[in-house]
Amino acid sequence: MDTTSMRRLLEIQALQSIGTSNTYNTTSLTGNSNNIFSELMEELVQDSTSNNTEQLAQLLVNQSSSNLNSQYYLYDPQNQSYILSSYYEILSEDEMLNVSNGDSTSINQPIQSIISRASQTYGVPEKLIEAVIKQESNFNPTAVSSAGATGLMQLMPGTARYLGVTDSTDPEQNIMGGTKYLSEMLQQFDDNIELALAAYNAGPGNVKKYNGVPPFKETINYVQNVVNYYRT
Repeated sequence: MDTTSMRRLLEIQALQSIGTSNTYNTTSLTGNSNNIFSELMEELVQDSTSNNTEQLAQLLVNQSSSNLNSQYYLYDPQNQSYILSSYYEILSEDEMLNVSNGDSTSINQPIQSIISRASQTYGVPEKLIEAVIKQESNFNPTAVSSAGATGLMQLMPGTARYLGVTDSTDPEQNIMGGTKYLSEMLQQFDDNIELALAAYNAGPGNVKKYNGVPPFKETINYVQNVVNYYRT
């Protein structure tokens, strides 16, 4: 099954998940032979030519209602549709990144060029910008969160206006604006990366209020993930 077919499968599953209740029955993924999704799922599992088959199949079967409700949808410009973020990350690995030399990955050249210019303009390390983008959108320029954050560095509408960004889906504007904001957070918190990242995620007011990384699970995980990417 090629990437397009997998996308169609995931779109069907995403539609099934919208509006599901807490009694979401995961057996519907594999148990009904008359269900078109079940047939597609079986085809996916049986297709040994897909590099992502095992990972996708396991993800689809293991999704619980709580996991679905906590995720957000990302816009897929290729098919002009929305799919769950966890599925998008799997499918985007080969499309958004240029893979080479086994486990090493390199960001596509247009995005890398913007990151380099943003780094030089605002004095933020390229690797830190890359780490934020990886965590925020997994390099999807059209990503939109449930809260309305948009683009590669997930700018909220108010933050985008403050930064002079008129189109958050434009990689150039988004990265330059997001890096500018990140540089301001670094300056505000004396180049403490953890505090700057916490401020980027939860707002500088919360960092000051708690005199450190706010005790929010999302923010704690966010800081940890970005720092790990940055130092890898």
